[in-house]
Amino acid sequence: MKPVLTFFFDALKPESLQYMPFLNSLPHQRRMRSELGHSITCHPSMYSGVHPDKHLQWFVWKYDPANSPFGWARVFKYLGLLDNLGSRYFLHKYTRQYRPQNTAWFGIPLLVNQPLKYWPCFNVVEDRAWEEPGYLKAYPTAFDILRQHNVSFEIVGMRKGAGDEFVQIGEHEFGEIQPWTYLFLGSIDHYSHYYGQDGPETIARMRELDRLVEAKVEAYSRRAPDFDFFVWSDHGHIRVEQRVDIHKHFRRHERNIHDFINLVEANYARFWFRNDGERTTVERILSDLEGGFTMTDEHYRRYHLQMPDNRYGDLVFYLDKPAMFSKTIWGFGHRQKSMHGYLPEHPGSDGVFLSDRPLVEGEHVELVDVLPTLLDSLGLPVPDYVDGRVLWK
Repeated sequence: MKPVLTFFFDALKPESLQYMPFLNSLPHQRRMRSELGHSITCHPSMYSGVHPDKHLQWFVWKYDPANSPFGWARVFKYLGLLDNLGSRYFLHKYTRQYRPQNTAWFGIPLLVNQPLKYWPCFNVVEDRAWEEPGYLKAYPTAFDILRQHNVSFEIVGMRKGAGDEFVQIGEHEFGEIQPWTYLFLGSIDHYSHYYGQDGPETIARMRELDRLVEAKVEAYSRRAPDFDFFVWSDHGHIRVEQRVDIHKHFRRHERNIHDFINLVEANYARFWFRNDGERTTVERILSDLEGGFTMTDEHYRRYHLQMPDNRYGDLVFYLDKPAMFSKTIWGFGHRQKSMHGYLPEHPGSDGVFLSDRPLVEGEHVELVDVLPTLLDSLGLPVPDYVDGRVLWK
């Protein structure tokens, strides 16, 4: 079995390869079509080879009152005066302390601008890390499949809290070469959010990472002269030029957005309705919110987002580039200079796929192609249910 060396870059877009001469020297390059969503959508697609309508992960949170980690907060339905930002931070810390079994990257996030009375409505989608057994309930990941075939692998760079790439990857020395070696580089996304991917700070970081990858490939090649090598990213980044306060928009219509069960993230506003009257009111208010649209069945079909129930919203409003919501469950967004999660058709949403082997024709490949391509390189069968294709020409 020829060994496989892969690198994943979070949020590297094709246009940024000009700052990374080693990666840009790889002879075979394609633009990576992203999923409509954020990391929690992209990662299961690339690790399982199936779209969100199969792996069922579209957002960090889902409507699931029966299994919410915040069941204790139901008392705040009657204690609204005690609900403020300080108490939310304290009670969130309390919850994480007593639910330590969640090992996912996001764990149990803080719902910053969400009233405590609604916290018990929601449960986290991910309960474990991407590489852990059973990450997805319905489909095995690449890590699961390799375990099933007794194929060993090595992961470097995915240990949360263990330092950045220059600690985890830079100090790593290759021992016995495994069939698959996977190196994970996540900081470009962080830098892009805070400086823009075209900002000098981010460009300097990308140049450093390019030199790091070149050094690691050279070190690997000394131990494994013949190997398959490919690199990919999950999405790009788009400069934020406008901030939309959806809370203020509801007030202009003489309503409080928290009259309704909702979650507002970077560029999606999700609503759950207790009766038809609530739906009618929200639809009327959103009808004149410029810069986006309420998603329809056609959107869910086109982007493989059809779900078996309303876990991700009875109604979802999508805010298009170059805007983002200014007051969300993540915070206030004041420092965000760049964002992702926009429509996959936007060129700025594209990631990359790079290889030393010839690739299939076409301008774009997809995230679901990563799994079958990896399995094919390792000489393993590609399951029939997989939505992706093998990318080797």
